[in-house]
Amino acid sequence: MKTVSHTLASLLVAGAATLAFASNAMALDVDAAKDLMKQNKCTQCHGMDKDKDGPSFKKVAAKFKGKADGEAKLFEHLTTGPTVKLSDGSEEVHKVVKTSPAKDKAQITNLIQYILSL
Repeated sequence: MKTVSHTLASLLVAGAATLAFASNAMALDVDAAKDLMKQNKCTQCHGMDKDKDGPSFKKVAAKFKGKADGEAKLFEHLTTGPTVKLSDGSEEVHKVVKTSPAKDKAQITNLIQYILSL
């Protein structure tokens, strides 16, 4: 006989897993991600599947996809303007992704999820 606390714990775990899956599955808005890329001129330095001054988005996805901290590392990269090494060996500050409204975490997360989906 299951106890009430065991049953409640099972329901909570199942509910959390369902919610996590549903929020990830429904969260991606490809058009919004592409628009944000265009607004920030991301494709000047990154190709979809070919390297430019920076790595291709597919290469970025391959590096970070499936890693527990992958999304967090990309978020930090896109919001802090770190110094990056370009294909010619020179360095420059990576542009911070601008959103409207400013610093909209949901828009940046959507962009990251789009990149990781490639």
